[in-house]
Amino acid sequence: MPAIAHMILPHCWVCKVRFNDQHPPGPAVEERHHLVPQAYGGTDGPQVSLCDTHHTKLHRVANALKAGKPYAHLLIGESHDRQKKILWMASLVVKADLATVNDENKATKVVLVLDRQHQQLLDLCK
Repeated sequence: MPAIAHMILPHCWVCKVRFNDQHPPGPAVEERHHLVPQAYGGTDGPQVSLCDTHHTKLHRVANALKAGKPYAHLLIGESHDRQKKILWMASLVVKADLATVNDENKATKVVLVLDRQHQQLLDLCK
C-alpha cells in the first residue's frame, strides 16, 4: 500500500460508500482512523476516512492478529481489494503496538463509572 499523508475523503477509503454529512448525503457514518493509533503515539499522524463498519472491522482484525487468533471470518464478504486495505491498516496497528510494548508513555484507555456524588465532586474541580 502507498504511504498516506492524510486521506480525508467524502467516502470510505475501503468501500467507497459516501458519508451522510456530504452533499449529496450517503448512508455511511464517517470515522477517521489514525494510521498509527492515538494510544501508540499517532495523535498528529496521518488519518484516513472510513465508514464506522470498516473502522470497527479493522480494529477487530488487529486485535485478532495481536492475539494470534484467526481473523479470516472477519473478512468474509469483502472483496480482495477491501481485504488488502483492512489487513494493511490492521498490520499498522499491530506494528505500533509492538513498537510501544514497554513504553511507559503509551496511552492506556481507562473507563470509570462514577455515581452522581462523585461526578459532582469531579465537576467542581473544573
